[in-house]
Amino acid sequence: MSTGTVSRGHTRGTVTRIAARLVLILLATAAAFWTTWVRLLHDTWTGSSIGFVFVLPVLAIFSAIGITLRRGPELPIHDRQTDLIVGVIGLGLSACTLGLLTPRYRYLYEMLHLDLLAAWLFVISACVLLFGLRPTTRYWPCWLLLLAAFPPPYRAMRVIVGGGSVSAGATILLLAAFAAAIAVGRSRTRAWVGAGLAFAVGCAVLAGLRIWFPTARVLVYQAVPSVIAVLVVAMVMYVDWRRRRGTSLRPLDRELDPLTAPQAWAAAATVAAAAILIMIIPIPPDYDRGFPVMPGLVVAQPHTVPPGWNQLSERQFPWAQHYFGQGTSMTRQLLRAQEPNPLWDNESRRRRLVIDTVRAKDQYAIDRYPEFVLYNMPQPRISPPTRIDLGHGITARLNTVLDDRRLLSWTWLTWNWSGTDGAERISLIAADNHESDAAFPPPQPSMLGIFENFLHQFLRGKAVVLDSESADVDADTEHKDRDMLLSVARAIVAGTERS
Repeated sequence: MSTGTVSRGHTRGTVTRIAARLVLILLATAAAFWTTWVRLLHDTWTGSSIGFVFVLPVLAIFSAIGITLRRGPELPIHDRQTDLIVGVIGLGLSACTLGLLTPRYRYLYEMLHLDLLAAWLFVISACVLLFGLRPTTRYWPCWLLLLAAFPPPYRAMRVIVGGGSVSAGATILLLAAFAAAIAVGRSRTRAWVGAGLAFAVGCAVLAGLRIWFPTARVLVYQAVPSVIAVLVVAMVMYVDWRRRRGTSLRPLDRELDPLTAPQAWAAAATVAAAAILIMIIPIPPDYDRGFPVMPGLVVAQPHTVPPGWNQLSERQFPWAQHYFGQGTSMTRQLLRAQEPNPLWDNESRRRRLVIDTVRAKDQYAIDRYPEFVLYNMPQPRISPPTRIDLGHGITARLNTVLDDRRLLSWTWLTWNWSGTDGAERISLIAADNHESDAAFPPPQPSMLGIFENFLHQFLRGKAVVLDSESADVDADTEHKDRDMLLSVARAIVAGTERS
């Protein structure tokens, strides 16, 4: 048998083993986090920008191919014992992230998606077990790119850029440029050129989408320009490099190195067992975020001021659409009672409250940012909820909120409903301070402020910051201003029903 025949047979066998292990990792990851993928698909279908998570693996594949094509010969230094130790520890960290850390911050689940961080750890650990630590770390730029699936940085950049579909596509073009730099980066110059070309090509495709397909889904704006940009730039620069060298366009013109782990049955069984164990770990259940249909509710129209109250001011927050999407709005109404009520204030002062209303075409847009994250309250403590029936099928949530930094407290009544052409989240807020200059928590238009808010909530833990949708429902505690807020809320519900 000739040497060429043996070499081709060795290459085919190596490629087959690599493909089989990659398929195992793919299936194990899909099974272990199947609930996460189903949720993400649902959110993507309903218009969320979270669909970029499905684009990143495609970009990472292009990057990995580029690294593979420019690999040189390496010394056969392997330590399977280290591979097994690191891989098993990584799988354990993945399980702990999903089973311990994610439920602890369940109120921030939609914003943080810590289960994606767990999936990232799972894939890396499985690769270490099946391919070895050294081969896995060789692709560290690809792992760094995949880490961008952790949503907060992407969403923050999207808000800074503008918040719409075009902004979602432009933001992921930055990641596409990074992917192109990895794929063609045989030198720093080629990496910068590849990144710049990819961004330029992506912007051109994005502009074409905006002109000819303005109503396309957010996922289209995210996937099409970025994938086309990286694919075109990688192919052009690869062909140019081959021609400069005077070699063929054949991708693998050398013999493949043998696998670090020629036999990995034990590692494969470990990955499969870990996938089964992680698969049974529940992630936070959906909140009771139902938006019951309210007869007579027209979302485009402002609510009438309840009887016995005067509206002192009304303010629009145009930056809200950057967070919730195009076509959404957020308004604040400041009300004051027409007459003093001794049941609401011992000194018979006329009480004030604010009504914050978030309007959107669908409820999923409203749910993308938790309510209390959007306010300038760096150190809040939130009581467990009290559920209250407002009538007409509407259930409200009552919380007491304390700001430890400013030593202020508020009573907070919130409910959701839907009607003609959209849905609303309404929040009634009463200050514990009954003076005429009492401060109300202002909505926060700064992404840096929102990041500070959720960072405080993330670091301070459940012992201090309680989930506003906690399962520990508070049915007995007396909330201040409960009766006042209920009277206003029921008047709003009744007035909407009559209209």
